[in-house]
Amino acid sequence: MRKAMSIAATGFRQMIVDPMYVVFTLAMPIVMTWAMSFLPDVDGVYEMASLGVLVMFVALNLITSASAVIEERRGGTWQRILQSPTPYTTIMVGHFIKLFAVAWLQALLLLASGKFLFGAPWNGGYGAMAAVMTVYIFAMTGLGLFLASVLKTPGQVQAVSTGFVMVGTMLGDIFFPMENPSLAISLISKLSPQSWAAHSLKDILTADAGLASQATPIAIMLSFGLVLFALGAHRISRMEG
Repeated sequence: MRKAMSIAATGFRQMIVDPMYVVFTLAMPIVMTWAMSFLPDVDGVYEMASLGVLVMFVALNLITSASAVIEERRGGTWQRILQSPTPYTTIMVGHFIKLFAVAWLQALLLLASGKFLFGAPWNGGYGAMAAVMTVYIFAMTGLGLFLASVLKTPGQVQAVSTGFVMVGTMLGDIFFPMENPSLAISLISKLSPQSWAAHSLKDILTADAGLASQATPIAIMLSFGLVLFALGAHRISRMEG
């Protein structure tokens, strides 16, 4: 476990000292959360939009960060890692802890800025919120690892992840509430982890919904993450140069 924590700490430091990464991961989402506070003062609109920013940027951050495996593979670093005495499981645990830590830092900053700077009515339910966010982070990490295992370049991962996240967020009944959605839009909403996460977080943070009431979104996101994480980790373990 000590080796995994060392891998995670090294990766975490490398990410947070990158100015462009800090701008994209922290500054830009906070600015967008602030911009959402100018939306019409209609019940639930700002809350949903600010949570949409949260789930969107956490997903983009995790997916693109997980795709760093591609760069390591192209540079030959990943092959040396796999041939090292460090067990593959320890390596993957270290990568997961790194991604988990950065995603939680991002989520906490966005939730805090929404509440204390922009007046979002987060009234409690923080334990249930933590559970939902943890499952959502796991699901998006699984997607990132899976994409890193099947695509060839970081550019491909960025394009696919941006399309997936934007479609799931914009058409997932988050930024634009839909009263009579079409069959296609309803399907996207049901398949989008971002939609499940944002609606679940809104229910918890604004309506004090209990964790038991969120069993369905948690089960869906957890299943999504388990399948893709297992597939991605298995394929990455077999990567060759």
